[in-house]
Amino acid sequence: MEALLDEYGRILRELKFDSFNHNEDKYSGVFLPAPFDEYWNSSLKIMLVGRETSGWNTDNQKNTIKRIAEFSENNKISDLVQEATGRYKIHLPVSKDGKVITKTRSRFKQYFFRLAKELEINPKSIIYGNLFAWDYNKKSPRTRPKNELEEITEISKKLLAAQIKCLRPDVIIFAAGFVGVDQVIRDLFEEHFSGYENGEVISGKYWEFRPFNSEFSNIECFRIAHPRATHGHGEFREKVIQSIKARAAD
Repeated sequence: MEALLDEYGRILRELKFDSFNHNEDKYSGVFLPAPFDEYWNSSLKIMLVGRETSGWNTDNQKNTIKRIAEFSENNKISDLVQEATGRYKIHLPVSKDGKVITKTRSRFKQYFFRLAKELEINPKSIIYGNLFAWDYNKKSPRTRPKNELEEITEISKKLLAAQIKCLRPDVIIFAAGFVGVDQVIRDLFEEHFSGYENGEVISGKYWEFRPFNSEFSNIECFRIAHPRATHGHGEFREKVIQSIKARAAD
């Protein structure tokens, strides 16, 4: 875990702060997942990857790119990392008796909890990641100018690669949609995992692959539509679950 936190700090220090218009700085707090103890103790380690947070990853206005720059300039990036990883835990609220509250209107969260139920693992055993480490004004950073989006994308890929390398999930499910997303995933694996080897591919619906790097080639990866998608996408969400069950039974 310490290795991951150190990587978070190192990568955030690489952020090119002059790429951003600080007069239009409406970025969320940086999204830095930190697994619960249940993840490490689980025999089946699942990473579910969304696209970006939608406003919830801001705590008392502790956001903006400028704020990260200030922490970096004052050699306090480790404090910001601790703050962000602590904030991550609010995505799984618990009741007074300590049980995870699974009732939610979010389609993404519903699929998250469905994975836990059908795979018979604790919800805290699933690590939740994002393709983009920031949202912008509660929406996608893909609406930002090219120079900002390129920097957000590059740092986000590095953060996600660090998560995969340090947490070593058995399965990664990219449930981030497919419009404007697949190329980011391809680049992630080309740049950080020596490429990828395709399995079954159904255009616009389903993509199965594994990292080419031998150290990580046992990780089974899927890309499906966002869980709120309808029009035939439900069967592929189910297909992923059945594939994972088959793997676990081997």
